[in-house]
Amino acid sequence: MKKKLSLLLALTLVLGGCSSQKAPVSQPPAPSGDPAVQASTPAAQEPVDLVFATMDVGTAIYTYSSAIANLLSDYLPAGSTVDLPTTSPGGLGAAYLTADGKSDLIILNDVGALESLRSGVLGQPAIGEGKVCGLVGSLDMPHVDVLVRNDFISKTGCESMEDLVAKKIPADFVIKQAGTMGELAFVQLVDALGTTEEEMLGWGCTITRTSTGNIKTAMQDGTADITVDHPPDNQANTVELTMNTPCTLWPLSENVRDYMEGKGWTKTVWAAGTSGFTGHDKDIETVSSSNVVVCRADLDEETAYQITKAICENKEALANTSSALKVFEPENAWITLKDILHPGAVRYYTEMGYMK
Repeated sequence: MKKKLSLLLALTLVLGGCSSQKAPVSQPPAPSGDPAVQASTPAAQEPVDLVFATMDVGTAIYTYSSAIANLLSDYLPAGSTVDLPTTSPGGLGAAYLTADGKSDLIILNDVGALESLRSGVLGQPAIGEGKVCGLVGSLDMPHVDVLVRNDFISKTGCESMEDLVAKKIPADFVIKQAGTMGELAFVQLVDALGTTEEEMLGWGCTITRTSTGNIKTAMQDGTADITVDHPPDNQANTVELTMNTPCTLWPLSENVRDYMEGKGWTKTVWAAGTSGFTGHDKDIETVSSSNVVVCRADLDEETAYQITKAICENKEALANTSSALKVFEPENAWITLKDILHPGAVRYYTEMGYMK
């Protein structure tokens, strides 16, 4: 008989009507003679059905989620499933989906996770304690990018966002929808530059919020000039875009970086050639924040333990899926989320000696 969790998730999927990818999970490996290995095998052999909400195909979050879902086949009981509906609103507000019981685990940004718990985001109240817990932090270090078509630069002579604002140069912006870290980066960038979207529209700019696929298409066909996002290295859509559309990455000014650091971002330098994006041929001063995995606070301890273990024990496999995950350090994966860690995650990090 399936657990109450399975019944709840089935109801969620029926009511949500979401399209998703379902990955069957096979029987975990038999325990070895090593007591440490025996202690970490699932105590309950009853299958679990997990909903792991993610973002659109082509986003880094979808790539990460799919890779983690595949890893779970060796860690969860036979007959378990992991469902991947593309219903996540993005790195800023995704914790609300988990807090509302519509996803058992989800990847979002550390700035968004902690802000949604403590203060609330996107006009919603703080989630508070007892609904969302952390599993794995600091998976990667995505950077804020201002990506500009080269023909726009040639046509206008514009060399920076400061230049665009000072000279009131019309430009067509295309960005992700509200709830994503890319949209938040754009909003804060505009604010840091001392202007508003209304003022920009007044001097002839357009600002379109849309899906990642539409952003790529608009930049490719020239109906957009500039996009602002928060991608990790080798994000598929941006790699494809820059391969056939000459673009330039604009750095953020020190004033903008100071402002965004005050909002929780980390000042970073995006080293030339590391993004995988064509045209990234010089170091870019910008800001960054990492993606993390969180779960429902009432997810059973053994399942939370096994998910944490699966991610932390497979760094190489994850890095082979996305080179952006090469920076992941399992021994430090608890630090960002230390105040909200799930007991199952605490057990894993303690057993490994990462936490004291």
